[in-house]
Amino acid sequence: MNRTLGKTLFRTAFFVGLTAGVFSVGDGARVQAAGDAAGASQSQPWYRSTSTLISLTALAFSFGTTFVSYRRTEMQDIQASRQELRGILQRLSAIPREMLDATKRYAGDPSSITGVSQLYNQESTMLSRQASEIVKRLPKGVVSATEYYAIAVAFQSSYNLAAAKEYLRLATDKANNFNDEIGAIRSSAFLDFLTGQPQEGRVKYQQALNIFSKYPNYDPYTVASTHISTELFWGGSEAMTGQFQLATQHADNAERIVEGLPASMGSDNLRAQIEQARQQFMRAVAANAATPPAVPTQSFFQH
Repeated sequence: MNRTLGKTLFRTAFFVGLTAGVFSVGDGARVQAAGDAAGASQSQPWYRSTSTLISLTALAFSFGTTFVSYRRTEMQDIQASRQELRGILQRLSAIPREMLDATKRYAGDPSSITGVSQLYNQESTMLSRQASEIVKRLPKGVVSATEYYAIAVAFQSSYNLAAAKEYLRLATDKANNFNDEIGAIRSSAFLDFLTGQPQEGRVKYQQALNIFSKYPNYDPYTVASTHISTELFWGGSEAMTGQFQLATQHADNAERIVEGLPASMGSDNLRAQIEQARQQFMRAVAANAATPPAVPTQSFFQH
């Protein structure tokens, strides 16, 4: 028996029992009232009738235990659904790694790589839909921003961009830390560029640059490196649409940010990233192709 049918039958039994209890109490009250009328010239108030109070107490107890049982069943159902969702998301996170291994294993055999890629894409499509169905059954408060984001990435990898955008919006709304939120915002902006809505994407990238007004008190290096990543990702999106001048401006912005950091291994790494990004921008504009990852992952945005 599936969970939906079980819950329906449980609710039906609950209300049948409750109705029966009400009628039982009513019958008891009527019998008591008849007995009182026959035995005394003046009726006794119902709340002084022992049998009526016993019936009401039994009804309240029955209602309480039934409600508690129903809530326990509902919580068990939620827990089972979350475990199922967690298993699906773990599998979805493993697919890109397995695909990369398969690409290396079948290097020099394009037909095998194409066949394996199609199989992994079919699996990702199926699992992302299953994950979406589970999320729709769960109360909104129990699904995390990271889980919404993972489903969005899975939909994007299976070319369901409309669903990916929707789950990125849910991830943004649910996020309660800057890392989750900025990852969802950047990915949403990238998808806007990818789907021919660059102005909407620019608005979101600017929102990403303002992230620390919402999450203050981070150290200067975290703030600087986060803004540099946003500028470079924004520049990559501009380069993808052939806007080399705009892409270069964002690289220049990133350069100015890193110049404000003290000399360190971290700042040297950031400079290397900026230089690499400039070269990618040039190749992207020349080929009119996307340089950022086709399917950005959560780790791409972590610092």
